Amino acid sequence: MIHFIPDSPETAQEMPAAEALGPYAEAVARLASIRQALACIEQYSGDEASDSMAEAKLAAGWPNASAAKQRVYDARSAKVAAAAAAGLEIFASSQEAGNEPHPAAIDRLKRELATGIGSIDQLFSL
Repeated sequence: MIHFIPDSPETAQEMPAAEALGPYAEAVARLASIRQALACIEQYSGDEASDSMAEAKLAAGWPNASAAKQRVYDARSAKVAAAAAAGLEIFASSQEAGNEPHPAAIDRLKRELATGIGSIDQLFSL
């Protein structure tokens, strides 16, 4: 199963390094993973990978963010990460079965991820 949220520090090899970088490193890493999933889907469909400053805004805003804002980020990013993981898993399964993912499904997933990243970006742009 594909997922972007570590189950525990023991299952996430990069967590000790991320913790050394600061308390927001896991949050930034999660957002970067979601953006990589979007870039993968965009490139698969023949588009250029979109560019965003969402990770930089998150990294800059996280240390001063209220606990409520951090919880909102956690909820939004978990939802978008789940959509990315499910979409990529379905596309991979489809390809393994010898079928190409439907173009409308690819477009829908691109929109879903872009909207989710935009929502996170907006949260830390305010």
